[in-house]
Amino acid sequence: MSIITQRGNLAEIVVAKLAERMDSGLYAPGEKIPSSAQLCEEFGVSRTVIREALTSLKVAGRVMARQGAGVYVTEKDAKTLNFEISRIDDIRSAMQILELRLGVEMQSVALAAQRRTPEALAEIARAFDYIENLDTSDAEIEARADFEFHLAIAKATRNPHFPRFLVAVMGEINFDLVLKHRQSGRSYNAYLKKINKEHAAILAAITQGDPKAAKQALAAHLEESLSRYRLMLDEPAGSEAYD
Repeated sequence: MSIITQRGNLAEIVVAKLAERMDSGLYAPGEKIPSSAQLCEEFGVSRTVIREALTSLKVAGRVMARQGAGVYVTEKDAKTLNFEISRIDDIRSAMQILELRLGVEMQSVALAAQRRTPEALAEIARAFDYIENLDTSDAEIEARADFEFHLAIAKATRNPHFPRFLVAVMGEINFDLVLKHRQSGRSYNAYLKKINKEHAAILAAITQGDPKAAKQALAAHLEESLSRYRLMLDEPAGSEAYD
């Protein structure tokens, strides 16, 4: 019986499952993965699907074929993305990382709305519920919960590069989130309600499978902070379009 129960492109689902096994260490660097015939039987799909999935993993640098020997997991240092950002500790660098994050997450949330599985949707909903019911004054804890919500959306794209990117720049994103969550007194309670409402709009659009509404909801969520940073630095507003 097939272990694939989600709807969607079968090759993409196989890619995601094999990537999860490599990320978890189940398939270690340098280790041979099961043969195409074994994968066909395990996943309950055709050789064409497995061939397409393995081709995607090869292009991504996750695996390599050794003639006559099979397919092997690429050594870690051969597939590491060399993407470095200097540690951010001021408003300008926070604004710059938020501009980058907005560009990436606009595509991420649209793909999540198109590709979300019931399991992925449940993970996003759990992250949302956790934030909504969080009872703490610790800005670091709130920022991490906020990040986990966006990470769950990235995972729902079924493209492993989106969550990897967010994790790679988590420290830089966290600086911006902590800045937002460190507000005082009465205004902060109103701010939390507003954030939760924005998160709810994003979740609703993804649930409804509406990429355009998801992008608009995400833009409304992130653009306010970006505009505030630009105002503080007297920078001109951007010319983003969300249609």
